Amino acid sequence: MPEFSVDLALLQTLTAIPGVSGREQPVAEFIQKNLPREFDCAIDGLGNLTAHLPGSGPKLVLLTHMDEVGLIVQQIKPNGFLSVERIGGISIRALPGSRMDLWTETGKLPAQIGLLPGHLDKGDPPKLESLYVDIGARSAQQAAEMGVQIGDVLTWPHQFQQTSPNRVSCKALDDRLGCFALMLLAQRVSNLQLNVDLTLAFSVQEENMLSGSLPIMRRIEPDIVIGIDGTLVFDTPDLDHQQSGIQLGCGPVLKWMDAIRGKLAAYLPDLRLSRQIRRLAINHNLPLQQEVMTGLTTAITPVPYQANGIRTAALSLPIRYHHTPIESADLDDLAVLIDLVQLVILENSL
Repeated sequence: MPEFSVDLALLQTLTAIPGVSGREQPVAEFIQKNLPREFDCAIDGLGNLTAHLPGSGPKLVLLTHMDEVGLIVQQIKPNGFLSVERIGGISIRALPGSRMDLWTETGKLPAQIGLLPGHLDKGDPPKLESLYVDIGARSAQQAAEMGVQIGDVLTWPHQFQQTSPNRVSCKALDDRLGCFALMLLAQRVSNLQLNVDLTLAFSVQEENMLSGSLPIMRRIEPDIVIGIDGTLVFDTPDLDHQQSGIQLGCGPVLKWMDAIRGKLAAYLPDLRLSRQIRRLAINHNLPLQQEVMTGLTTAITPVPYQANGIRTAALSLPIRYHHTPIESADLDDLAVLIDLVQLVILENSL
């Protein structure tokens, strides 16, 4: 296998770009600019980016998503404070007292989520409707003069940290780390003769609807789709092995089921394809964790039901502290995932 090397500066820039659901264009432009020229890139009307590398054999799509969670300005109050609604499942518990970046039509403004002083805090859990954004404005008029409008969005500020030689932490690793994996994979396979007709798909609006990738599926009509996204880990003291034994640094994760109960969102993979991926990992001594997960689902969920039915599988990168400004991942898991997906691409029996 090729030696793994990683350009953390590229990942740092990729995660810094603001790209909440429906506003992913800057992310798509950056990814397209940094893909090998052998790939034929296109951006559809919804904003999905695809990168096609012709090959013989079945049509294979590798699917990630570009969007991140955030907030959207719902009201500008007479006193200059802002009320907000969520885009995606941003952690409400992590919001009070947080600094935010407010993205207006004219640029970025610093913002912060207010909270009670500790002297007055009764310990009640925060509710979205009680949160307010402080941008330093004294009135709605002053907020307007600063360029703030209803519909502007907020993201966590970007603070990229390498917390150990193999671990990184910042906002938006869900799923920019998956996007980064495909960018690195593209560099490996761009000059190879492939047994598949390969498309890398960087989809939109996973965090709010899951269905942003469907125009890609209708246009390409793939035979196989493999989703690559983040998944939950249970290796911290507050979660210690509650749902699974998934940990950082123990390899990527093969998904056997996920579901968000009560929301008609659940996923089951193609059995033969998933077993084939597991067999490849075993045969090549690659560490592979496995999951049956509730509480989350991903962009792959609606894909099997498109066209005449599509064979799918899902691989995940373990991420701690999902949907917070300190999402954390292990680069060893990334390395193994890229190795495994490359084996899948080069496999002759998909």
